[in-house]
Amino acid sequence: MAILLTMSTTTLSREERLTLVRRRQLKKLRMMTGKERRWMNPNRGLIKRCERFMDIVVTRFVYPVLGHVWNPYSCLLERRFALAETKLAPSGWPTGLQPLRVLLITDIHAGIFLTSETLLRIVLGLMRTKPDLVVICGDLVSGHTDEAIDILDELKPLARAPLGAWFCFGNHDYYGGNPDELRANLAAVGIQTLKNESIALNHHGKTFVLGGIDDRIMGKPNWNGVLSRHGRPDLLMAHNPDHFYEAEARGIPVTLSGHTHGGQIRLPNGPAIIRHSRFCLDEGLYGYRSSLLVVSRGLGSVVLPLRWGADPEAVLIEIESPILPIH
Repeated sequence: MAILLTMSTTTLSREERLTLVRRRQLKKLRMMTGKERRWMNPNRGLIKRCERFMDIVVTRFVYPVLGHVWNPYSCLLERRFALAETKLAPSGWPTGLQPLRVLLITDIHAGIFLTSETLLRIVLGLMRTKPDLVVICGDLVSGHTDEAIDILDELKPLARAPLGAWFCFGNHDYYGGNPDELRANLAAVGIQTLKNESIALNHHGKTFVLGGIDDRIMGKPNWNGVLSRHGRPDLLMAHNPDHFYEAEARGIPVTLSGHTHGGQIRLPNGPAIIRHSRFCLDEGLYGYRSSLLVVSRGLGSVVLPLRWGADPEAVLIEIESPILPIH
């Protein structure tokens, strides 16, 4: 695993050394048939509703008390966090667009498990990779939208990306508080929200469309809203990867997601134990027909302040226009 260095480590202060980001390559593309299904739909059913209720209770009321006594996650995050990287050339991507470096951050889960100091070091390290665009694909908080207030200053550097930093809602962003206040608080530090919306962005003289759809479970996704202003997006933020096949049906070349935590706990070389995708879209790079999906394991943790076999990550994606055949 390589280490990103911006200068000789002998000249770095202790805090600067902690902003170095370990890097790894995302695993190769997995082509899907579109028929993969889990026997239990993680978005519906009595068992899943009970699981979601317990998640809300533990996240909002139990760990805010116990977390002050036992909270190992920030130490784990500093040891195991890495930046996964991949390059894509999706068909349907705007021709002539300069390569676009997109930093995908998901599932920060602000709250008792995450210290602001740890988050700031990670954010500063990630911004040294010089992304053109930062996308935050949901679950910024764990149990209440007010949890974001304590980390707003730490998120500010993300807005320095030339094309800005953009956010879409995840299920945890609806567990408590006011999502509209979360949107306003993010805007105050330069991070804009796309909720069933899209925007055209200019990248070196050429435009592409970024869209964001509302959470599949707790929100109210509206494809008409996403598509109405600029047509179909070239790049879609969707917290839940199970939006992927709907995005593909609408001709969207690339979808970026989180939500699954990569299973959060996995046996060595084994499947995800905690499964959040009905379509087996647990982590990494997927393809179906001509559309691509990137699912990040995300940064934070919920219910248990640990990860095993699915280390936290952000993903740096370099997207290029496909090479057209010469006739």
